[in-house]
Amino acid sequence: MEKHQATTHHGHRTPCNRNKSPLLCLLVLLCLIPLYLNPSLRSRARRLNRLSSGRPHYGDPEKWCPLPNVTAPGEDGLKSSEHFMSSQQLQLQVQRLSKAVRVPTESYDDNGGVDEDPRWDTFGEFHRVLKQMFPLVHSHLELRKVNRYGLQYTFRGKSPFLKPILLTAHQDIVPAGTASRWKYPPYEGHFDGSFLWGRGSADCKNVLIGILSAIEGLLSQSFVPRRTIVLAFGFDEETGGLRGAAALNQSLTEEWGSDSFLFVLDEGGMGIQSQGDVLYAYPGVGEKRYYDVELTLEVRGGHSSRPPKHTGIGIMADAIVALENELYSPGLTQSNPFRRVLECRTKYSPDAVQPWLRDALLSGSEEDIAVRLAEEETEEKWLVQTSQAIDVITGGVKVNALPENVQLQVNHRVALHESVDYINRHIRKVLTPIIQKYGLQFEGPNTSDTVNVETASSGILSARPLQTIDPAPISPTNNGVWATFSGTLRHVFESTESGHGKTVVPVGNIMTGNTDTVHYWSLTENIYRFTPSRNGTRMNQHGIDERMEMTAHLEGIRLYYDLIRNFDGWEEE
Repeated sequence: MEKHQATTHHGHRTPCNRNKSPLLCLLVLLCLIPLYLNPSLRSRARRLNRLSSGRPHYGDPEKWCPLPNVTAPGEDGLKSSEHFMSSQQLQLQVQRLSKAVRVPTESYDDNGGVDEDPRWDTFGEFHRVLKQMFPLVHSHLELRKVNRYGLQYTFRGKSPFLKPILLTAHQDIVPAGTASRWKYPPYEGHFDGSFLWGRGSADCKNVLIGILSAIEGLLSQSFVPRRTIVLAFGFDEETGGLRGAAALNQSLTEEWGSDSFLFVLDEGGMGIQSQGDVLYAYPGVGEKRYYDVELTLEVRGGHSSRPPKHTGIGIMADAIVALENELYSPGLTQSNPFRRVLECRTKYSPDAVQPWLRDALLSGSEEDIAVRLAEEETEEKWLVQTSQAIDVITGGVKVNALPENVQLQVNHRVALHESVDYINRHIRKVLTPIIQKYGLQFEGPNTSDTVNVETASSGILSARPLQTIDPAPISPTNNGVWATFSGTLRHVFESTESGHGKTVVPVGNIMTGNTDTVHYWSLTENIYRFTPSRNGTRMNQHGIDERMEMTAHLEGIRLYYDLIRNFDGWEEE
């Protein structure tokens, strides 16, 4: 097995030796001082070094997807993580997760301030439940409440020179919708002997409860870490995290500074997926760009008894059809983590991949690969293609009055090879035939003139950007932090009942969705998004009948427990 770890070369590290001019040496040292004093400059230097020396071997399949060594905790006097798989622990975790689900910590797009909107009050109740369920955590860790409902726990380590680790999750959930459509009430926390049902059971109170359970288990054994452990639980991730994770990031930065954490682990990723005797672990090491656009059509109104051939809603319906019929072009860049995923599958599951894939990867025909993958119409097409979803539409105020204003909102998750400017130009190009067909005038991000609807020939169609989130920086997968993290994934999941005799292949992937990590980019370059669960064990997140398979939940606790132990013994930073 080849260990996937960065190599440090020591042969020519300094230009200052007996053959060099003292003045030259002094100049070099003066240039290096800012690098060592400024954490962000050190981080940039590491990224540049990776770009220059850590390039993947595209043309050599034998060097694709090197496996990390299995990383098991050393002799630290603690119980094996397998003790979490007992029937007693299962009963305890059912109780804990069920109690958490019963508190409806819903967040809404129109929430007011935390001191103004009474809908936030449920989070206070949730905090009381957590304190009751995890007495050791609340008696041994420092707890700071940030912006009232953000939870920042600090488990101080004995060695202040070691970088802390940050484990995160979010307390909030999306609303459950119509309870009568659920098999079991969404806030009952029903356990059917295998799955625990309810809103938040799989997104992501399972993660939050899992992290706290691992810490509680360590404290029950009188564990005192060498490396500080910080937990950060936001409360509005489902609406952007501006009140929760953003405020927590500010608090963490004030205390620790930029580039101060060894790594961040949040929810997300694509879990564990089985292919024959291989289990692929897919942590998210990046996220696509997020971009919302609002389209507004303004037309003249009137009485419904004298309608035009097409009302404003009819015109906008035509625009929707045009947008949905003109998809974005797929593309696969060399830097897209999904390419590494394809290389790993080709190497370790050659009989399960498309017959043409290996030769296409070797030839470097990324565009052809992306087009052929997109044509297969699986969800993975969105890893190489921009998605657009028309999610909100409004128009009309009365059944006998012609609509004068129709709006729709389009959500885009932008592929790595495209940009906001490209999306804007694409929308204008697709809508141009509609504009011409109905004699409309257009206002958009690249137009400067404003038009009055009363003077426009038939109406105005305008496009306005709403929210943009840049694509996340791609986290490295060629350093020691990744080697230990991914090696721990192998250790835990190869020792589960479903993993015995199988090989876990960890490979970073790109996420189509966004997480609270968008607010933590400055804390570290090592950001992993991974909800530890096998395929088919987390069901219907954000949907009716959301549920979490509890054996998988126990396996997740094992991962948090062993990650803490492995990095507590890690000496490099």
